[in-house]
Amino acid sequence: MKAFSIFQKFADLIFNIIKVLMAIMITVMVIITTMEVIRRYIFGLSFIWAEELVKFMLVAVTFLGGPAAYRSGSLAFLDLAVSHLGDKGKKAVSIFINVVIIISCIWLAKLGFEYSFSPMVAKMYSTGLKLKMTYIYLTIPIGFCMMIVFAIEQILMTVFNIEPEAKEA
Repeated sequence: MKAFSIFQKFADLIFNIIKVLMAIMITVMVIITTMEVIRRYIFGLSFIWAEELVKFMLVAVTFLGGPAAYRSGSLAFLDLAVSHLGDKGKKAVSIFINVVIIISCIWLAKLGFEYSFSPMVAKMYSTGLKLKMTYIYLTIPIGFCMMIVFAIEQILMTVFNIEPEAKEA
């Protein structure tokens, strides 16, 4: 049980980091987009890097926010079907779904890391920001790795009969 407590603190740390990153990225996206709208329509000017940065942040928000939404229980689940099952059925379905999620995320993270570090991507730079595209693509497998951590946590909570705390995404 102590090992689970340590694991849960690790998951809490990841969750809190994600929430801070999400808040920062969404704020920056809103500011840049507003600034670009004003610059484009009033002054007829535009920063070459602005659209690119907002696009990259949107990808990061999607793939890093998904695990946070999963952990906080904000993603759609088979609630309607599961609600008609008994406690053992609910546990079995929960464990099964989380195992499927873990297997899927391991596969997708592996593919994501392979693609991010492939020679083709390693040689690519973004046009406006001059960033290596490897860094941009890495948000995808990192998001899947975080989802694995949270799915393992869900399985352990189910096995040890621990009720999830209300976590705000």
